Amino acid sequence: MNSGCTMSAIEAWRARVERHHAQSEGVMDASLREGDFWRNLAPMFRADPYREDDAILNVLLEMVSEDATVLDVGGGAGRFAIPLAIKRAKATVVDPSPSMLEQLEEAVAEIEDISVSGVNADWEAAETDSADLVLCSHVVYGVADIGPFLQKLHDHARQRVVMVSFVDSPQSGVAPLWEPVYGEERINLPALPELMNVLWEMGIYPSVRMTPPTGPQTFESVEAAVEEVSGRLFIGDNAERLGRLRDSIGDYLEPGEDGYRIKGARAVRQGIIHWNTSE
Repeated sequence: MNSGCTMSAIEAWRARVERHHAQSEGVMDASLREGDFWRNLAPMFRADPYREDDAILNVLLEMVSEDATVLDVGGGAGRFAIPLAIKRAKATVVDPSPSMLEQLEEAVAEIEDISVSGVNADWEAAETDSADLVLCSHVVYGVADIGPFLQKLHDHARQRVVMVSFVDSPQSGVAPLWEPVYGEERINLPALPELMNVLWEMGIYPSVRMTPPTGPQTFESVEAAVEEVSGRLFIGDNAERLGRLRDSIGDYLEPGEDGYRIKGARAVRQGIIHWNTSE
């Protein structure tokens, strides 16, 4: 029976995130649920601070003036904070991962005369000063209590908030392979469309600037696909699950120009969501 009740955008976001996390935690090895999840992945998040082919960075560089202050929430190893600091902005990175902030510190030490500091904390608990621009790139997908998280971004921005989000849920490209391994359909995290609904519900009406699409991801071989996908599905050393993946993955792959890709995989699209807080 239809009760006539409809979840708000914020409630729907929370419900989806919690269901996704419950699925993930139900199959994860204990070592992945505890400690610093990013400890083995952090070095991969270093990037050339002088790169010129990053569409998102180029937009950010347009938005940040010299001597501006930037607060990069979930900024990890400084992929954006360091190039912005090279422009003479003063950047602060808030990140809960000690491994990410170690990479940030090492990267900053290689460049002279820039101002980048790190705060090791979850954003919800972090104590930081306001900044001219608050940046939050690819962070909020798994945040269940999304309303207060976004409000804190807004409240800490003297001039502008900038968020970067995928149009499709992260890991949605490999989601079809969850069912043959675990026997149930994967619940994907919310992404840009759901984020816009939440912001509108909060009375925030941002602009969105799309960047050129990339991908979809390809794999050199079937075995390379098995190796990559097994990590994303938290299979680890479980031989039974790995066997189910190996037995089924051929039905989910199709040849492409540069190798194999998952059938139905879409190009990766990102949006730069921004709004002024000073108006």
